[in-house]
Amino acid sequence: MNGYTYPVANVSYAGQNVELTDVKPNMLVSVSSANGLGRAVGDVQVTLEPTITGVISNIDSSTGTFTVNGVDLTFSSLPAHIQDGDWVMVSALPTAAGGYQVLSVVEFADSSLHGFYEVEGVVSNLDTNNQTFTLGTSLSVDYANAFIENGAMLSNGLWVEVTGEFTASTLNATNVEVEDYDDINDGTEVEGLVTWVANDQSLFELNYRGRFIVTNGTRFEDGFKALLKQGARVEVTSRRSGGSNIATEVEFEDERYDNDWADNDRDIEGVVQSTDVSTQSFVVCGVTVYTNHNTRYEDGLSFDTLNGKRIEVEAYVVNSDYIASEIGAEDSDD
Repeated sequence: MNGYTYPVANVSYAGQNVELTDVKPNMLVSVSSANGLGRAVGDVQVTLEPTITGVISNIDSSTGTFTVNGVDLTFSSLPAHIQDGDWVMVSALPTAAGGYQVLSVVEFADSSLHGFYEVEGVVSNLDTNNQTFTLGTSLSVDYANAFIENGAMLSNGLWVEVTGEFTASTLNATNVEVEDYDDINDGTEVEGLVTWVANDQSLFELNYRGRFIVTNGTRFEDGFKALLKQGARVEVTSRRSGGSNIATEVEFEDERYDNDWADNDRDIEGVVQSTDVSTQSFVVCGVTVYTNHNTRYEDGLSFDTLNGKRIEVEAYVVNSDYIASEIGAEDSDD
């Protein structure tokens, strides 16, 4: 994994042990060891971290398209032995349009896991009154009866893991967890797509889950700082300092970029016309912009002080929702 070979103590998924033979190339996994170090040493614990698990349907081998849990996907390397009705694990990275770039599709080897539905993705179209939101471009999630891990506040633009029961076109959630990088150990290597970069490249977001600070001491491998842009696939090594993740090394994994990312940035300048505490959103230049716990405030601003202020906003778009990445005073030099 990531160029390293590990002796494996056990492999698990959803709290159940599975066989090492269930681990296939390009599956998303996490690796940990009992010593608590970032880069695992000795016998390691491997946890499968698929993006989507469920029943595959509507397979079209000529186009590489198929559906899992109501999510339409494309993967030209779909194994020929996988058929409609099989239970599968899909590993994927986010796309600019809120969809999924599939890395692998693996049939469940353990029949005891059949019936387990899981989908990860970016929250959009959050409706706190009806307790629903959208994952991907169209999957409706009903979280009215769900347990929200750690009492987290759901917001548009956050990456979440949802488990539950899939009926018709709705995932009825039993558990929702906001995914982040707040608790990763020093030296941990995290791979994924850059989903936002500050204009001065001093800060970037990975997989919609968390931010990493770039310093003069950050090393760049197989590339350089100017290549740090939305859509870049990177492997980041970091250390924790002052409640933030400091990028110690950024390794560029792939020179190919999804050109859609180039059109996903929005810069808006103007006076905030109104704010809505219930949705953690504000209106500027007639555009509703949502905030979440990843939103960075500068120049002494906070959500509570936005109304009536002249600001500049760096935002990205998910399913027509504008999500604020950074908010500062319009006339600031920062």
